Amino acid sequence: MKSSRGDKVITSGRKANQKLGHLKSENVAILELDITAPWTMVQATMNEAWAIFGHIDILLNNAGASALKCAEEAEDAYVKNLFQVNLFGHMNVTRAILPHFRAQGHGRIGFNSSASSWGPLPFMSHYAASKAALSTYVESLHKEVRPFGISCVGFMCGNFPTNLGHPREEDAPEFAIQGPAIADYNKLMGELGLMFAKAFAQRTGELDKVAKVMVDIMKGEGIAAGKPWAVSIAIGSDAFDCGEQKCEEQLRLLNEWKDVSYVTDRDGHDHVTPKEYLDFASML
Repeated sequence: MKSSRGDKVITSGRKANQKLGHLKSENVAILELDITAPWTMVQATMNEAWAIFGHIDILLNNAGASALKCAEEAEDAYVKNLFQVNLFGHMNVTRAILPHFRAQGHGRIGFNSSASSWGPLPFMSHYAASKAALSTYVESLHKEVRPFGISCVGFMCGNFPTNLGHPREEDAPEFAIQGPAIADYNKLMGELGLMFAKAFAQRTGELDKVAKVMVDIMKGEGIAAGKPWAVSIAIGSDAFDCGEQKCEEQLRLLNEWKDVSYVTDRDGHDHVTPKEYLDFASML
């Protein structure tokens, strides 16, 4: 993280001072924030963050967790923790900043989602579900707050060399990489492992470029200058390919089963969805 563009930056996280304290300066502030904390603590921390520089223009929700887990073996604690980190925590942080953004009449909110919500893989059902939920939350939220000058975007990230999926905290053993205990799943897990090995060896994404592009998008500068705001953007060529495949396959399935979809309408109905509904549902 750098403030090389002259921006003032507030960075937060668990053990933030321990991990990021060396970055602290007059333009970079460090705050301790566990997004799994109760709402009142998140709210207090966001109020504290606002007071540091007197205002905030951009919020980027970046926290995330993942692991390979057989759905049949996933325990409640694992699933709840995953959704708390990937979804509910972001909702609380966003909820805490919205009153400030509304009062100042502008603000931009970014969310690191995942192309996995377009192409969910086996043994990642809970991760993909949490990211899909986050992405739809972003779309709906954007419609609610844009009348106040607030814009939201979900970054549908592809395969980049991050630590996602690797245990980084001693108190989070549920996110360690483990094989399924039920032997029936071992064959598919092995096939997935071979796919990952190939995908990791061939991945082309660079983290430095990701950071720059995200900042460009959030500020409407550089590669994003002059482009209309988008509520969902694929980050990485593999994310684009995954999204394109999802749209093509979804449209194919819609058309193949169109007669089934329509047969549930009342007899004599002209099958016309009100334009006003579609306008509200649109992501554009």
